[in-house]
Amino acid sequence: MFKALQKLDPEVLVKLCGTRTRALFFITWIKHKRNATQAYLELHPNVDEATAGVLGSKMIGKIKIDTVLSAYGLGHEKYFEQLKEGLEATKWNDFTGEREADHKTRLPYHDKLGKIIGIEHGDQTLIQQNIGKVYVELPRRKTREEEIVDAVAETGTRS
Repeated sequence: MFKALQKLDPEVLVKLCGTRTRALFFITWIKHKRNATQAYLELHPNVDEATAGVLGSKMIGKIKIDTVLSAYGLGHEKYFEQLKEGLEATKWNDFTGEREADHKTRLPYHDKLGKIIGIEHGDQTLIQQNIGKVYVELPRRKTREEEIVDAVAETGTRS
């Protein structure tokens, strides 16, 4: 996507973003894989990271990202078109000389699709662990004195 944005007419991007500052920030944001903090730090190196996080988020919030991307043909249609192509990736088999499925290339596209449709959940392995404190109430052992009292009581009831 960054390569596509490098071919942009700067004036069109400025018009879509509202200001030159926002347009520059948008390109830097894309360059840093949509990390607003890193983009802000590149443009303002004297700012600490916490401040850059806040100001970067505010800056990207002022840009209508979908509008900018759609103007350059990088909207949902293009995304799903590329996703479909990735899911159908093939390679040449060196031994047979024929095309075959390229599973290594397909895997990240498969993972993306799984996340979109709700089957995959990021890089987490979803294992439920029910580990907690288990309390077992054991019968209290009688003291020697209690055993004698019980024994006397039993003999008294037998008479």
